[in-house]
Amino acid sequence: MDDLQPGKRVVVRYSLEPGDTHSTSDALGVVNTADESTVEIGTKRGPIRINRDQIMLVHEVPPAPTKSGRTHEIVSAVDLRRISAAAWLPQDISWLHMENLRNESAETDSDIGLLQKGWLLRSSESVTRRANSCLPVTDTGMDWEQSLDAVEAWYSARDKPSCIQIYSSEDSSALAPACEGLAPLLSARGYSPSEPVFLLAGSTAEAAAGAAHPGDAAAPGLSIDVSEQPSPMHYAAWTSERDPGSEEAFRGLIEAADPCEFVTAYADHPDGSRTMVASARIVERSKWGVLTNLVTHPDLRRRGAGRSVARAVAALLSQRGVRSYLVDVEASNEASLNLFTSLGATVRHRSWYALRG
Repeated sequence: MDDLQPGKRVVVRYSLEPGDTHSTSDALGVVNTADESTVEIGTKRGPIRINRDQIMLVHEVPPAPTKSGRTHEIVSAVDLRRISAAAWLPQDISWLHMENLRNESAETDSDIGLLQKGWLLRSSESVTRRANSCLPVTDTGMDWEQSLDAVEAWYSARDKPSCIQIYSSEDSSALAPACEGLAPLLSARGYSPSEPVFLLAGSTAEAAAGAAHPGDAAAPGLSIDVSEQPSPMHYAAWTSERDPGSEEAFRGLIEAADPCEFVTAYADHPDGSRTMVASARIVERSKWGVLTNLVTHPDLRRRGAGRSVARAVAALLSQRGVRSYLVDVEASNEASLNLFTSLGATVRHRSWYALRG
């Protein structure tokens, strides 16, 4: 049962007695711990421990809302960051928490899940910032200075400068509680913040703008293709303007998530050939769609290809019952910001990559 991973929010139906399928109960909450024999679910009534042989059904549900409203408008900043991070995970990750440090000698790869508690440490031979930064998620069980010391030691062991992804609760410069105590320490230690990155969230039905299927979103002269594997043309487009560092590590980031698909717009020519003009990568996490790596051919921008791909992605997700999507966009990328806001998405919060020295 892959949904029974620590940190995921689930509904579990289980029998009250082993083998009894008539007397059942449901538990709604976040998976605290899971091993071969039992699972502990943190519910509003407190933790519930369930034997695996009594579990009848598991269903993952979106993060708990923090206020009333549509899903993409009410999920907390920290949950949005968790969802976004899940779509771009390198192989080298760890969770910084006092309990993990105490049990480090007994920890195995299977113990590491995205939604563990503490701070998510990420490292990759690619040069993408999201894959090479620490994301504060929950309290580490240590004070701010001890936590930052541990982050710096972790990256130093990998011969890398430490980088922290800090973020706001809303569309403002005020940091979220998960990282607000870092501000004075980062300044004192010589960290410099990057330009802001906006996280936008929206409704898939609204962004699809009437397209019931991905192909319906194609602008005149274009066709839409959905595939499970990227082609060499995709990699050429993604790396044409930015050096990805290690090609192998970058490929690992692109293809590691499951499920993961690639939505591409092609220009159809009279001779039957076609040219790739825009594409995007889409990953489903926690009943959300995460859109990454949207790229448009530089000679064909502002002609509707990017919009066709974004609408096709939204139609694909909506068709599958995924109601919300998110995308991270750098503040300087006005074209993408205008595209997604025109499709109904709103800025939920900002993040910055604070790099030391």
